[in-house]
Amino acid sequence: MAQMKKIHVRNGFDKDEAYNYYPVLIIGAGESGIAMGCQLKRKLNFSQFRIFDRQAGIGGTWWINRYPGVACDIPTALYSFSFAPNYQSKRVYPSGPEFVEYLENVASNYQITDNIQCNTDIGELRWIDDDEEWEITIRHLVPGTGDLSTKERQQRVRDHGEESVYLRHEKARAKVVVSCVGILVEPNAWPESIPGLSTFSGEVIHSARWRKDVDLAEKHVVVLGAGCSAAQIVPKLLEPSAKVKSVTQIMRTPPWVIPRIQEIGGVEAYSRNAPKIFRFLPFLGPMFRAFLFVFVEAVWFTVFQEKNKMLRKYSENFALSHMKSLAPEKYHEMMTPKYAYGCKRRVFDQDWLASMNSPKFTLTTQRIETLDAKQAVLGPSKDGKASGTESTTRISADVIVLANGFEATRWLHPLKVYGRSGKLLQEVWEERGGPQAYMGTATDGFPNFFLVGGPNTFVGHTSVILASENLIGYILRIIKPVLRAEARFVEPKRDAEINWTKEVQQKLKKTVFSRSCGGFYKDENGWNSTMYPYVSMRGCLMITGVC
Repeated sequence: MAQMKKIHVRNGFDKDEAYNYYPVLIIGAGESGIAMGCQLKRKLNFSQFRIFDRQAGIGGTWWINRYPGVACDIPTALYSFSFAPNYQSKRVYPSGPEFVEYLENVASNYQITDNIQCNTDIGELRWIDDDEEWEITIRHLVPGTGDLSTKERQQRVRDHGEESVYLRHEKARAKVVVSCVGILVEPNAWPESIPGLSTFSGEVIHSARWRKDVDLAEKHVVVLGAGCSAAQIVPKLLEPSAKVKSVTQIMRTPPWVIPRIQEIGGVEAYSRNAPKIFRFLPFLGPMFRAFLFVFVEAVWFTVFQEKNKMLRKYSENFALSHMKSLAPEKYHEMMTPKYAYGCKRRVFDQDWLASMNSPKFTLTTQRIETLDAKQAVLGPSKDGKASGTESTTRISADVIVLANGFEATRWLHPLKVYGRSGKLLQEVWEERGGPQAYMGTATDGFPNFFLVGGPNTFVGHTSVILASENLIGYILRIIKPVLRAEARFVEPKRDAEINWTKEVQQKLKKTVFSRSCGGFYKDENGWNSTMYPYVSMRGCLMITGVC
């Protein structure tokens, strides 16, 4: 067996030509990046890799999202790695800080913390055909500036110079590059179609860039959006401790809202007793995980298939009944979706619907037409109706919270990846109709480059961690001969990639994901590069051969 290559410096004595070489370079230290590093050590006994992340800490989207009430909507037992299951959580669903702590512990237990380098941005990848390696442009950031969005960093450079963001640039080489950057990265900006932002005297903050320095006490807060983040933020803003004067939530279209699993015996009793029970009866943890897996897989068969109209109707009626049992009657019509259940991301409700009963809360579907110094001017709603006696309404606004999601369909942005022909990966995708990759992880013409959480690998019913582990297992099988010097490079054939994408898009037509209902599943051209059109079990068996 050939010796696996190690991290080393090339041309070390030459100050101008020296550079680092990495057998494996991983971009992103979120859940998939951590899993990739751990599995390299576990399955290949390989530690010669480096994980780069531009943020100041590990955790990916869970590191950067710090809004009040941030939590996962998948139970902890399923939203944890199979090789490091978390059965002793104090809550059924992990909070954001709890999940970051879990990732930190996993990285420490598998001794990959020293392989992670934060405050470091990967700007460009370029395949060098003569050397059969990737040339990487690495940008070392002023600590903390990687927590800003790309647009915010660009603005800082324009205002204060490049040295305000970048400490230095360097070139490096890698044999294999694995992107684990995810899609919940770049927050959507203030809608350009709404004028008046420059005249607004209050604060505008995005849920993914929460600012603790903004005082909300005695303020009129406007929340723009009604997705998962907004549904977690609003109840927290309405708690007495927040001391807000009012909360107005502006909703474009209502989500399907279903209840979360409740802690048995209540939150306090569960927090006190559940960890002890799972610790002393260890078989309960795997049983609970298996039950959850089977239960949510059943959702796919019963709801997300286009043909199952009766079963989907049952789910819709259940969701509507739940909504009407908690939300004020005046919001029932407004909160009734006009699209199929599952067509876009559902909201798993804990306190949102009940919090609508607060006298401080107002829900509206009127659109913001413009801003002035201390007010938002609302016009007709999307359907042309106004929720009042007049077509135009003015509401007080001291703070605006953008809970309007991410640029989820801009894959890899702002990373530039140039393949064998010198063509940008995004250009290849545009020529072929939209973002795509064989098995969701590799594209012809881009050797030794892989995506974890690539196009059409996300699921709408279960833990994304399952998909990450499936893809990582597949990638490890492929790169193993490269790392052992038994192969120079690997890449899919063009026909295989094209046919795979064609099959995926055809299968998606048989699901509710093919419908047009807004959300981030489709881009502006109607191309669905987000959703995986099969059950997770199929991906597990097809990609890895085992589950």
